[in-house]
Parts: sequence; structure tokens; C-alpha cells
Amino acid sequence: MTYGIYFDSSTPAEALRQALHTVYNITPELVYIGPYERLSSHPGPQPVALITPADGPFGHELSAGEKLQELTRATPLELAQAVCRIARTRALLDEGSPAPDYWFLVAADGSFGRVMTDPDNDDLTILYALEPIPGEPGLKVVPPPDWAKTW
Repeated sequence: MTYGIYFDSSTPAEALRQALHTVYNITPELVYIGPYERLSSHPGPQPVALITPADGPFGHELSAGEKLQELTRATPLELAQAVCRIARTRALLDEGSPAPDYWFLVAADGSFGRVMTDPDNDDLTILYALEPIPGEPGLKVVPPPDWAKTW
């Protein structure tokens, strides 16, 4: 299992690292924060998760692999929900459909639902929700097309 979760840019990366520590007791030194280019010169222990900068409103990408899964026993969605609740932030993660612009948005309260991102923008900009999300009551909802309703 791999993790690829994009967290809201307005939340400091350090708050995400601390949330991983609070919820899953992940030692902060095991979570690298910074650009990929500097990872090879990272002086600490081998990280189990990376929080790297990304463009746009969801500008912190958390990526990790099997080691984080072993330590947390959480799916990507469960991990995103837990971190969002503690850090009071939002996150986007792949919702598993073949539609490249459909994502799960996890709200600060841990609620989630599918959203459509702007296909003309590489910065993961949300256009609207495909279903109501309790923690995002102000987000416009546009039901998905019939072919996407079964996911």
C-alpha cells in the first residue's frame, strides 16, 4: 500500500508531522519535511513518510509506503481523516475511479466525499463536490454523471 495525500497549504507541514505523532505515535524524526531534492542530504534516520511541497491550494504532499502502513495499520483514507481531525485541515486523495479529476476531499472534521478538480489546472483546484460533505457545507454540489454514480 502506498500513500499519496495532499493537505491544505494553509496548514503548516510541522502540524501534519505532529498529527502523525499524536495519532499514531510516529516519531517526528521519521517524517521528512522538505523538497525531494534535499532528501539525500537529510541528516536524520531513514524517514517512513515524506511531506514535500506541491503547487496549489493543497500544497503539502504526504507520500509513504509499506513502513507507514505497518506502523499505523491505516488505509490512506483513514490516515487522512485522522490527520485532518487533529491538524484541523483538509486533504485530497485519489478516490480510486478511472476519472482522473475525481478525488476524495476530507474535511477538518474527518467527513469526506468525492469532488471534481479543475482538469485544466495542475494545482488540484476543487471545482465542486459530487455529493454533500458534512464538514464542507459551503461547497457547491453537482451530482456526477450517470456513468460515475456506481463508484
